[in-house]
Amino acid sequence: MRLLHLTFAGIGRDPARVLFDPKLTVIYGASDTGKSFVTEAIDYMLGARKLSMIPEAEGYTQILLGLQFPDGNVITLMRGPQSSKVSVYTEDLRELIYRAADLELTAQHSARSSKNLSRYLLERIGLDGSLVSTNDTGGTKLLGFRDLLHLCLISETRMVSKVSPVLRATGTSGQTAHKSVLKLLLTGEGETPSGDRPSPGQRRVHKGKISLLDELILDLQRQLDPQGGNETELVGQLRRVLAHQDEAALSLREITGLHAQAVARRAELSVTLGRYEQRLAEVDDLLGRFGLLRSQYESDLARLEMVNEAGSLLGYFRTGTCVFCGAEPEHQTANHGSQETTALHTSVHAESAKTRQLLSDLHLTIDDLRVQREELVEEHTLRAEQAQLTDQSIAHIEDDLRPVQNEAAELMTARSRVEAQLGLHQRIQELEDVRAGLVADGAVPGGRPSTGIPAGTVAEFDRAVERTLEQWQVRIHDVAYDQYTAELFVGDHARAGHGKGMRAVLHAAFTVSLADCCLHKEHPHPGFVVLDSPLVTYRQPGMRRTDDPDLPDSVIDYFYRDLFRRFTGQAVVVENGDPPADIAEQAHVYMFSRDPHDHRFGFFPVLPDPTADGNGATDS
Repeated sequence: MRLLHLTFAGIGRDPARVLFDPKLTVIYGASDTGKSFVTEAIDYMLGARKLSMIPEAEGYTQILLGLQFPDGNVITLMRGPQSSKVSVYTEDLRELIYRAADLELTAQHSARSSKNLSRYLLERIGLDGSLVSTNDTGGTKLLGFRDLLHLCLISETRMVSKVSPVLRATGTSGQTAHKSVLKLLLTGEGETPSGDRPSPGQRRVHKGKISLLDELILDLQRQLDPQGGNETELVGQLRRVLAHQDEAALSLREITGLHAQAVARRAELSVTLGRYEQRLAEVDDLLGRFGLLRSQYESDLARLEMVNEAGSLLGYFRTGTCVFCGAEPEHQTANHGSQETTALHTSVHAESAKTRQLLSDLHLTIDDLRVQREELVEEHTLRAEQAQLTDQSIAHIEDDLRPVQNEAAELMTARSRVEAQLGLHQRIQELEDVRAGLVADGAVPGGRPSTGIPAGTVAEFDRAVERTLEQWQVRIHDVAYDQYTAELFVGDHARAGHGKGMRAVLHAAFTVSLADCCLHKEHPHPGFVVLDSPLVTYRQPGMRRTDDPDLPDSVIDYFYRDLFRRFTGQAVVVENGDPPADIAEQAHVYMFSRDPHDHRFGFFPVLPDPTADGNGATDS
């Protein structure tokens, strides 16, 4: 079986599509661009219960997966984002589908009916009706397609998990069945059915399980809100709540933006007012100091005038020792008093002229300061009025903001309630599916115990994993699969004992080698592998990535080249880092850049921004 394309379609939406190369498809690039969403969507289209939709997927109502079977026939699977039904079209369709389906199937596996996707796909690859063991006493169950898919489609979480590549979870439940699925793939043979009727002990076990499930289902049903509606109504409620949340979030962003602008403007005005107040204080201080200086100058002028008048009188009327120079009468010349009085008058006049000039300059400075002060007062008053208006604007915005915040809180509460109710419905459905499986299968048929994988087959598989790792230049040896613990060992260390990077590489090598073994031996296998982040955490010891031709290439380069040149099946790799240049030129490579102007933005196309001037775009 080969993957052809994965397409999301919706009315008024450009299709979001990835085409798969027959040999190797690489999807790499920036985080949060929908790379892992491609893995999850493939898993969903092949029978997973749900797909966690991302905001960019809004408006897409059909998911299409093109498949080609070993006989050359091509089909298209179509499933809604939250649907339990899968429509089958016997042609390759890559656009929105309007016509009726050629076949309608349920997404979940059922042993009681063949009208489900699991049985349909198993029948097309020759595995429908195959049995796998469920316990060590010979119990069997019908193989489901999901039992195979977890061995060829590896999510990012499972890639680095410490859980064995063979198992789905750490618990003991279902381990026998998981090991039996690997045996079926490696040997090409399922388990042999035995007695049709269950043993009395096995009937009691199943009856007890069914009773326990009934109690759990009843307890969950009691937790359902009787006024909440059924699952379909809840899905509609959730869709409406999410739509209202988007509207409320938009209003909240707009009002919050206005509030932030007003607060920033108010802070700017506060700074400006502070500067004006500081400058006014400086000007008032200078005016006070200059006023004192002016008084001093005026006092000096008055004293000089008094000295001038007093000197004249003393020079004319007083005899004896000269009051100006201190000369005794015998040393005084004719007109001595008149001369000294004239000299004093000259000195006083000169000093008065100098002081008047300083006082005149001071008056000019004081006048200039007063003009400045008037301007500062006007500017301060204007800014104070603007600050008052801004305060009023902030108060009005906050009044508008409160009801929007309350509405957003109410919507979040409503969303949590609806999601909780949907979670209960989903859990009930899961338990009912398990109960239906128990009822359909009955007690496990009693018979001979299941045998393990032949030692020669296990050894052959071990060598295949070693060869794969050698091709990737991962320098480890002595790889061994322990079918009793379902663990992969490297020397004396289990895979779970290694770091995340080595666990991911070993998981990828296990998956690729298993597919290679099955395809070379012509054993049934889905025919493809999907590896999400097999190398993102791996660091090759003692070697760095380099473009120097004299140094060896990295494990990453050998990994891609081996998948493209040697691997028998179809490979889809989701990674963060770039593939080597030669692979980028030959394989089908998608680079998701999260840049609307560089390469491909992401899995979903960029939506045009209705508010832009023609060139704007919003992230998608």
